[in-house]
Amino acid sequence: MKRLYFLKKIISLTLLLQATVIYSQDMIIKNKETWHYYDNGYLEDDWINLKDFSNWKSGKSPLGYGDDKIITEISFGDNKDSKHITKYFKKKIFIAKKHIAYEFKIQRDDGAVVYINGKELLKDNMPNSIINSTTFSKSTIKGDGEDKFNQHFFDNTILYIGENIISVSIHQAYEDSSDCIFTLELIGHNNPEVLSLVLDKKNKTNEELESKIKDLNTKFEYEKISLQKERLEDTNYNLKILVTLISIIFILSLFGYYFVIDNTRKKDAKNYEQLAILNSENLKKDKEAITLTTNLLHNKQYFKEIKADLKGIKTNDKSIINNIISQIDHVLDRHEDWDILKKHFNAVHDNFYDKLLDKHPTITETELRHCMFIKLHLQTKEIARILLIDPRSVQTARYRIKKKMNLSEDKDLRDYLLNLV
Repeated sequence: MKRLYFLKKIISLTLLLQATVIYSQDMIIKNKETWHYYDNGYLEDDWINLKDFSNWKSGKSPLGYGDDKIITEISFGDNKDSKHITKYFKKKIFIAKKHIAYEFKIQRDDGAVVYINGKELLKDNMPNSIINSTTFSKSTIKGDGEDKFNQHFFDNTILYIGENIISVSIHQAYEDSSDCIFTLELIGHNNPEVLSLVLDKKNKTNEELESKIKDLNTKFEYEKISLQKERLEDTNYNLKILVTLISIIFILSLFGYYFVIDNTRKKDAKNYEQLAILNSENLKKDKEAITLTTNLLHNKQYFKEIKADLKGIKTNDKSIINNIISQIDHVLDRHEDWDILKKHFNAVHDNFYDKLLDKHPTITETELRHCMFIKLHLQTKEIARILLIDPRSVQTARYRIKKKMNLSEDKDLRDYLLNLV
């Protein structure tokens, strides 16, 4: 009788434990549910913000091609040796109540990026960089990895009460990849014990962010040293040229000593002294201009990258992050450096700004800066980094400037600016 009683107790406790686990979670999205998908080529980067995708195709998961697990087969394009790298999936869900935490279980071949309401939530087997439609996954998924559901845990701030849109992009490792698989499950947890998994996820994310900051610092120091080296090499080259010129002038002066009268010799000596002073002043001002340009390049670009990293930090206390971002914006919005640079550039290049504005009064301040860097022989990428814009925007600005100046297409803008009098 005691053994029978003990056995009944064990069975009761087991059933109670199972019931606790079952009722402490809600299956919000199951495998084999219907998803909308786009397989007709590549979409623009703003596809994640699309709210009406009713004209997309739809089918039950798993979706993909080249695998017997697939329920809904999708197109890989017209060329099996050059398949589309990316496929797009969307689904609307309705959250009726808040859960303590959420678990995403995703099966993907090869890599995946998940977005919630237009914001990136997680990357799975994808590079830690900006993702677009032509981004390859980090590696190929083979064997048992194709059957695996990868788990990701998040706190309850990622979903709204009401309607939410989940967007997923699946990326291949190679254009000739043999298969593509996607399905996703979403579970809402009510058991507080799952918060330890959420905490582990946040700790891992923080460690990755710290590692990225260290890498950025290392890269910054390396670029700083490289630029210092280039500047020293440029200075050394300029000094060699100056020494050569001075040597030539000195030799000519020696020859001239034998052929000109004493008065001419004194005048030449005085002119030589004035030339040396002017060369020294110009060299000093050129150094100041280069130093200011370098400071703009490093400090503002570095602050911009830090700002982008800060925006990606997930924290309950946004005020600290917002305060830091506000201070960074204050630094980025300062124009004192530009005013100083403009002053020295005008002094070195014989009132270049005033002459340019006199000939072309419709030129804006930003376009004047473009003209200044073009005159300094800076490349498109260097100008883009200093002005904190995309290289394509630099090309567009050049086209707009030439149009304002009424320059023909075959007229080189740099030559025009160099010969401006």
